[in-house]
Amino acid sequence: MAGFILFGLALLGVCERLRGTRGERAASWGIVLSWVGIGLTLPYYGAEVFGLHAVGQAVIDRNNSDLMSIANNVRWEVGIFWILAGLTALGVGVILIAIAIWRSGRLTRWSGIVLAVAFALYIPQFAAGQALRVAHGLLILIGALVLAWAVWPRRSEGATA
Repeated sequence: MAGFILFGLALLGVCERLRGTRGERAASWGIVLSWVGIGLTLPYYGAEVFGLHAVGQAVIDRNNSDLMSIANNVRWEVGIFWILAGLTALGVGVILIAIAIWRSGRLTRWSGIVLAVAFALYIPQFAAGQALRVAHGLLILIGALVLAWAVWPRRSEGATA
C-alpha cells in the first residue's frame, strides 16, 4: 500500500518535469487517473492486509477452518470491483504519462514505455503463476528505474553561467 502511495507521489514529480511541454495535458490527465486508480485500489489491499489478518487470527484462536470462507468473500465479492476499476484507471493513467513523456521533448522519449507496459499488464498478471508474477514485479522495478534515471537532473541541466 505504501508503494502505491509513493508511486503516486513520484508520478507527480514526473508531471512537474513535463510542465510547459507538449505533453503537459496528457500528464495532467495521467496523474488524475493514476491517483483515482490508486485510491480505488488501496481499499482492496487494506481489506486484504487488515481484514484477512483478522480472519486468519480468528481461525487460529477458534480452531475453526470454516471461517476461511470469509477470506474468499473479502477478495471476490465487492472487493474485486474496486481493484479491477482501480488498476484499470491506474494503467490508463500511466499510459497517458508515457504518452506525455514521448511528446514532451524534455525526457528520453521511451523512458515511460516499460512502466506503461508493466501497468497495462497488472490485471493479467493476477491470473499467472508465481514466477510470472515475480517477473511482472521486476518489470515494474525496471520501468521505475528507467524513468527515475530519465527524470533525475544532471549537472549540465542545472548549471547556470
